[in-house]
Amino acid sequence: MALAMLQYGLVFHAKSNLNYASFEAARAGSVDHADQASIRRALSRAMTPYYGGGRTAAELASSATRASTDLKRALRIEILSPSRESFDDYHSADAARAIGTAARVIPSTNLGHRTCPLDRPHCNGNPASNRSGQTLADANLLKLRVTYGIPPSKQVPLAGRFFTWAVRTMNPDDADSFRAGLLAAGRIPLVSHVTLRMQSDAVENGLIESMPGRSNAGAPDDPGAPPEPVPLPACDPLQPLCIGGTEGGPYTDTADGDANADNDSGEPIC
Repeated sequence: MALAMLQYGLVFHAKSNLNYASFEAARAGSVDHADQASIRRALSRAMTPYYGGGRTAAELASSATRASTDLKRALRIEILSPSRESFDDYHSADAARAIGTAARVIPSTNLGHRTCPLDRPHCNGNPASNRSGQTLADANLLKLRVTYGIPPSKQVPLAGRFFTWAVRTMNPDDADSFRAGLLAAGRIPLVSHVTLRMQSDAVENGLIESMPGRSNAGAPDDPGAPPEPVPLPACDPLQPLCIGGTEGGPYTDTADGDANADNDSGEPIC
């Protein structure tokens, strides 16, 4: 039990490092057109402290090399959004020309005032019927899912093997071949999710390899109209502390139905 508790603490430490690295990766992608190489490079750099860190340039370089080498076989980055369908719905030829790329591009500016790119004013921006199940603002959310396996060298003897055995036993039908491969290699799998607003126009080139499929679980649906707000009682303009709904309107006394500023008890309704 003591070894298992120590192993749990080490797993928590690894997950904390992975969460931070995932955020740094998403930040790099958000300012560099969702470029997959930039995302992976930033994540590898942010994981350097987990692989030893250092106090000198030589020590840091050695830890960075260990991190990069191990992450090549133990890390998977999936870009969940924007997806191919996001580019189908919101590609802007003008934005692509401005960047100087032949790839498809989703514009990221003035999202509060646009439902479609300026050069495609009649695009289908309705998430209930378009291909992506997203609005233009949704398509500008960079969503990453990062899967990583803690190596045996960073596990407590016996307890680490117990963890991998427990994961395999509790989830024997896991269809994810990457996670299964991590377990077969004696690694404890961890998964981190991060979402960040794009600060640059997303370019499709860097996203081709990691697309998992259609957005919104492949089944966009109409959320329907929002519920009608429940109106507050009307306010008497002579009652400054009243929090009623219609400025300047009278109260409605629910006891006898007449409109006045007092209820049947004689107290103001404020």
